[in-house]
This record gives sequence, C-alpha cells and structure tokens, in this order.
Amino acid sequence: MSPFQYIYRWSMTLVMLVFIPLSSFKSPHKKETIKWAVQKTSSLKIEGSSNVNQFACDVIGYYQTDTICFTADQANKVIPLKGSLTIDVASFDCHNRMLTKDLRRTLKSTEHPMLYVRFITLERIPLFQNNKDNLKGIVEIELAGVAKRFEINYVLEKTGGAVILNGGRSFCFSDFMLTPPKKLGGAVRVKDNFNVQFHLNLQQV
Repeated sequence: MSPFQYIYRWSMTLVMLVFIPLSSFKSPHKKETIKWAVQKTSSLKIEGSSNVNQFACDVIGYYQTDTICFTADQANKVIPLKGSLTIDVASFDCHNRMLTKDLRRTLKSTEHPMLYVRFITLERIPLFQNNKDNLKGIVEIELAGVAKRFEINYVLEKTGGAVILNGGRSFCFSDFMLTPPKKLGGAVRVKDNFNVQFHLNLQQV
C-alpha cells in the first residue's frame, strides 16, 4: 500500500467517525422511571407483648398523597428509591383505650406527632416472576425524633397495574431511645422488642 493510499484510508475513517450519530455511543442499559402512588387501603401494624399478654396496634387507611419512585437501571445492582410515608402516631388504635393511651405516650406523640418511613434503596429491580418477588431494601425510620436506617424484607406482588408491597421487621423501643411502658407498679411490663408490619397497596402512575 502506498503512503497516499494509507493516508486516504485513515482520512475516510476519521470522517466516518465524525458523522456517526451520538446515539450510537449511548449506554445500552435500559432506564425507566417507575412511580407508585400509595393507596388509601394501605395499613401498618405494631405487634408487641408483655409479661401478661400480647397486643396489636394498627393504622387502617393511608390518606396522604405520597409516591414511591425509582429508575429501573439494569446497570445498577442497588436501586435508589425516592418516597416516604408520614403516619400520625395518634392514629394508632390498640383496640383498648388504656393500651392505646400508653402506646401514644411511650412514642411521645405530643412532642413528636409523626412517624416517618423513608424508602432508601432496593437491592435490585423487582423481577415479578409469576407476578411475585421477594427482596430486601433499606428504609429510614424516624420515631420520637430519632432516625435510624434498617434493612427490611419485602414481598411484592403484581396484580395488573397495581403492586402490593408487604414488609416487616422486629425493632426495639430502645432503638429509638424509648422506654417500654409499665403498669401496676411494674407488675405489668411491656417487652422491649416489637414487630412492625406494613401493607401497601400501590398503583403505578
């Protein structure tokens, strides 16, 4: 090959590179923003026990206009989430007037009336094989003015355009610098650990 032919071929290669569309250099990874609106039929339950019996306190119905959203980027193993729940502590009902009053006082509902659940990450994109998936995620819970991050186990179930998200974890009152209530001079003592279960009905928007 002559020097002239060599230079000519390189010149044509450079010209072709200049005119290749920029879209050819974009990442092949698919990105899609998914947004779920929290429906009114969602609920949250706290289950605990004392040295005498067990108890359950719940919040039935969610009336905030909150959403949970994420970008489904196949390149990322951990998926950042955006969204939170705001729950009025005074809306907890233990189905027993004295127990309800004790729980609200223990959770310092007067000084800190709101419980916040902030969604931080999912371990991966939901797969919904057979319309169901089990995965983990990180949430930040702020209770009585103390915020901490925890790993949560999720079960997601897809039904048409809706998603049911169930999650739960055991906590301790001491995680949030709270003291479990006592009654009758300490004869009845609520145990430090309690379980939180939430059931979210989500509609994709």
